[in-house]
Amino acid sequence: MSKYELSLSKDYVPDWTLVDAIRELFQNALDQQTISDDNKMFFEFDAEAQALHIGNKSSVLNVKTLLLGSSSKRDDPNTIGQFGEGYKIATLVLTRLNKPVTFYNYGAKEVWKPRFVNSRRYGEEILTFFVDKKYPWEKVPDNNLTIIIENITNQEYQDIVESDLHLQEVGKIIESSFGRILEEEKYKGKVFVNGLFVCNYSEYTQGYDFKPEYIKIDRDRKLADSFELKWLSSRMLSGVNSNKTVDMIKNSSPDVQYITSAYATNANNKLREIVDNVYDDFRNEHGENAIPVSNQEEYTEVSKSAKYRPVYVSSSHAIAIKTSHKYVKPALEPEKKESVNKRLVSWLDSHKQSLSKKAIKQLEEIIEDVVE
Repeated sequence: MSKYELSLSKDYVPDWTLVDAIRELFQNALDQQTISDDNKMFFEFDAEAQALHIGNKSSVLNVKTLLLGSSSKRDDPNTIGQFGEGYKIATLVLTRLNKPVTFYNYGAKEVWKPRFVNSRRYGEEILTFFVDKKYPWEKVPDNNLTIIIENITNQEYQDIVESDLHLQEVGKIIESSFGRILEEEKYKGKVFVNGLFVCNYSEYTQGYDFKPEYIKIDRDRKLADSFELKWLSSRMLSGVNSNKTVDMIKNSSPDVQYITSAYATNANNKLREIVDNVYDDFRNEHGENAIPVSNQEEYTEVSKSAKYRPVYVSSSHAIAIKTSHKYVKPALEPEKKESVNKRLVSWLDSHKQSLSKKAIKQLEEIIEDVVE
């Protein structure tokens, strides 16, 4: 039996949970299927034995993959993983949580059993793989690679299912070249990549499942970049012309904050139709003489015109309205003021009763002498 020590201490990635670890193994199996169509993955839960079975039809693990950084999927844009270290870290976490993991690597006629071993070299417990090259196979298995994780309770399995769209009935969705918009209420604010849960983003008004080629995630499968999330959802929704998209723009939803900036990257050119609908919606609600403004300076400028009426909207809403080819920038001519002569005549007419005849005559003479 061969032994392979990994330079991974027992307390590595302390924040990883059972769900994180299983999701990583699921992702690896899914990525292998993506790379080769005939390498079908499987994922089964034996409730009675409390065991999960994950694997692929024709995958074979090479001991070289135990080296951190070794991977067979580094340059494939359709896979999530970037470094190939995921399954080692997942194994470490599961072993730490007392969830024994066994790799039945039939393609190489090997069985791998990891556990923690006190290392003389490092002076602490590290993850070690024991590879049995003489395992007594009783029969030829259906798959080249099967990973079995034990001690999985029913509740833990339900938590795993909730993190994985591949194991759920997703319900109402909108397909996009960037992924899927998840319209069911239960997905509100949830972010998935390739069907696997990544993080919650409370500012979102619905859920999103992004394709892996459009988003980068770190080793912990976490996303902290608020701008990137808003940019991606804006790009996705710039190709969805619907009343809901118009309402989201109107209500300044973070999902569409950068939707007008996504015009150049929208291959379907749906954005032109969307902003035209936003323009029509504004006109129908506020009238033909309404002008969208988003700050005090604009409000003051439009207010000087007798022809137009300023209406406060958000900056993103105003940009969408003004992006429409239907929008014509108004020529803001300030309201003409009455002449001094007319103002004096008007004042005199209003106050004659309170003035003496002499005062009235003097004021009339002044009015005649006023030069405009």
